[in-house]
Amino acid sequence: MTDVITPLRLSLLQTVAKHPDAPRDKLLALKGVQPADLDYLLQHDLIREREPGRYRVSHFGQMALRRGL
Repeated sequence: MTDVITPLRLSLLQTVAKHPDAPRDKLLALKGVQPADLDYLLQHDLIREREPGRYRVSHFGQMALRRGL
């Protein structure tokens, strides 16, 4: 079965794409975002941790954004 990305997680992915290297604290401060949401994106290789606590969109993340999953 395929996991479906929630609108909140898609919004978080879009935020990471718009603001590369945003600190984890700022991403978690967004309304409704939980640490599990960041972990989900990391586990599915949609984002990657570049430096400790700083994230960038991966190739798969860029593809997901283009397809509008």
